Amino acid sequence: MTQQLDEIDDEVVEDPIVQSRADVSELLAILSQASDAPTEFDAAAAPFSSEEVDFSTDAWIARVADVQGWLRLDEPLRLQSTEEFVRSLAGLLGFRDVADVISGPGESPHLTLVGLDRLRDRAERAVRLQQLFLENYEGDGGTRETATRNWVAAWEDEEDDPAENLTPAPVSAKAATWRINEFVEAAKAGRLNLAPSYQRGDVWGTGARQILIESILRGIPLPSVILLKPSGGAGKPYEVVDGKQRLTSILRFVGKHPLAIETVAEADRAKPGNNLRELFANDYPKFKRAWKGLFGEPITASIEEKYFFPFKLRTDVRGLAGEALEPLRGKYYTQVKDNLIKVADDAVTVGDVFEGFSEYLVPIIVYNRATHAQIHEVFNLYNKQGTHLNAEEIRNAIFHELELTRAILVAAGDSDPRIPIDSVAPSLVDDWDEIGILQETLSAYEFGTSRYRRTKVLSWIIATLLGEKQSDNLPSTARHIDNLLQRVQNDPRDPLREAVALKDLFCLISDAVDFHAGHAELWAPVFRDGGAGTKWQELQLVGSVLGVAIAAAARPGDFEELCLAHADALYSASKSDAWRRPEKTQTKTQWEYISRVARSIIEIVEVDPQQAAESLRARFGSSGVDALLSVTGDSPRE
Repeated sequence: MTQQLDEIDDEVVEDPIVQSRADVSELLAILSQASDAPTEFDAAAAPFSSEEVDFSTDAWIARVADVQGWLRLDEPLRLQSTEEFVRSLAGLLGFRDVADVISGPGESPHLTLVGLDRLRDRAERAVRLQQLFLENYEGDGGTRETATRNWVAAWEDEEDDPAENLTPAPVSAKAATWRINEFVEAAKAGRLNLAPSYQRGDVWGTGARQILIESILRGIPLPSVILLKPSGGAGKPYEVVDGKQRLTSILRFVGKHPLAIETVAEADRAKPGNNLRELFANDYPKFKRAWKGLFGEPITASIEEKYFFPFKLRTDVRGLAGEALEPLRGKYYTQVKDNLIKVADDAVTVGDVFEGFSEYLVPIIVYNRATHAQIHEVFNLYNKQGTHLNAEEIRNAIFHELELTRAILVAAGDSDPRIPIDSVAPSLVDDWDEIGILQETLSAYEFGTSRYRRTKVLSWIIATLLGEKQSDNLPSTARHIDNLLQRVQNDPRDPLREAVALKDLFCLISDAVDFHAGHAELWAPVFRDGGAGTKWQELQLVGSVLGVAIAAAARPGDFEELCLAHADALYSASKSDAWRRPEKTQTKTQWEYISRVARSIIEIVEVDPQQAAESLRARFGSSGVDALLSVTGDSPRE
């Protein structure tokens, strides 16, 4: 029987490209099923099945194009030809050299395994966020606009969890470290409860799980796992308060997840004599072939998710690099557990890291005593801390040594109000009466204050005003801000390290924002947020503040008089279609929009953008005026 199973022709198992194509087909088909879509695009004309995503012909191209709105790529895919489409898709998936992810000569190129895997990652996330959109839209009181806003925020990773109030009662806890094999053995012995009542479901996708395993194989330390010690007698399992996604990923990777073991045991009892348990533990690809032969269905990615079966490592070069780690790409644990690698300065096998006695240790915190209410409170605390940090939170940590970063934080009103300004951004103290107005003004715009929203907008304005163009590619907002801070961090002589320049910069921004907010008659309500008139949306705010700030840089003595002299023209322009917020807000459309609005303002008030650029360079060492205006036309230098 075993010999017969070895001879089963399972193309999905034998050819990883075929398997990846099957996974992508399944995900694209799911995306096509929704009859409702965000306001940024229309739903697919008609749902299709995974079989219609045919990679043996060019039929798959139309299917990807049908659901590209759900994939939320930075710009529309090019449909002029197969080659144009594949090249544009590869570029939008983040590959700099598209030749690395395209196979096939002439007019029939296709994505390679690496390209397919990255498309699968994108589609997998799209499916999860599609479900979020539908839940918001179909819920009580849900609207398409509200669901769209939540969907966009999820893509931009700016969602926040509500704060939780902790009770003052003490909790007994201790810190320790475990080897990974201790978690594996605890799960095997039934001493690890991965799903206590207060835990959320399995929300990580395959991509996130793969990255975690790659981190371990590279020796990167993991965050603490939070356990609650069982009460009521010996033999009860530890409850996993925080770290469920990490432990689930590890247990799945090594094929030791309790639910997977149970499923395989049931299959072995149903089909005795086929060594399913042994194959699952020692040769997972062969197990997949046996499963198909015995049960008539291939084990796809969705089946692996359903039964908590193992997943393979990424084929992407972004994951594992180096002589020892490259051979692990695209492989399952059973295929590489004997491979020798170096972790924690210790030469060990992959199997030693996960099931042996390597020096790789995971920090844990064990709560010895806690009430049922405190269990929920502790979980919410660590779950909030474990939420993916957004770009502003990460940026504040990475660049916090720079006073520019801290100055943005305090000027935006997002720093701890209990900490004196002179200990956060001493350069701003002397002119704080003027600069401090920014805090109240940014809040009054009503675009939100959670998770450093004001810091993001202020950083965006400063980076666009001073960030010079680095390449022909338009950077995302986060990358654009990071580029400016990285420049300042790398050059100890950068003007933006000097107290005088920082004070000058924030006085300029404060003057521009104060004037912008103080003259509502310049901005039509339909421009601000679509008609309500008081609450500003970020994109409109950034574009119009930049226009005013460029005018202030060019004509610091009379920019206010110039703007007021052209108030009617500014108001009329803000009502026009040219200033209407784009339906899609990806990187390219954002740049085009803020460029168009800023350019229109400086043309209406008749200031010289070249004069503004020269002033900014003289005062702060750089100017982003050229780069901004070149998006929608010739830059001042040209």
